[in-house]
Amino acid sequence: MFRVSQRTDDQSVLNLSSRDPVSWVDSVEYGFELAAGRIRREWTWLAFVDDDPAASPVARAVWWGPVASVHPVELRCLIVAPSLPHPELWGAAIIRSAHRSFAAAGALFVPEFVVAVDPARRGDPAVERAIAWRREAARQSGATLVIRELQPAQPAARPARASFATW
Repeated sequence: MFRVSQRTDDQSVLNLSSRDPVSWVDSVEYGFELAAGRIRREWTWLAFVDDDPAASPVARAVWWGPVASVHPVELRCLIVAPSLPHPELWGAAIIRSAHRSFAAAGALFVPEFVVAVDPARRGDPAVERAIAWRREAARQSGATLVIRELQPAQPAARPARASFATW
């Protein structure tokens, strides 16, 4: 079962984390972005193995958009529990479910799926595996995967910049 997050899911959303070496929205970022209006509950989707309302989610997808946006413009986080086989299938299914909902609500385009990676980890087998299943989930769902290379931390006076690269 795939569904949009609700206020009662907040603790489950915050507790679902990843060990993948690619970007994902952690609990601190989720809280700040939710408060700012760039991440919204209706843009946060959860997957469950069955329809049990007390069950914990096994996958989470978090879309992002500018504060005034009616619809999200980027998928910023896709996590699938490591205990599940074929994360690309779960990922594709949750993306398709959300994108159908966004389109039904009037979204004119499919949000890009953005994954940020430390460029120093290029070639790392764990990074390549994490990107590979997300790339396949994007392909199966009709989304475009964009790899964003993170830049080293910069002084607070200068905002961090991201560059794009083909992996």
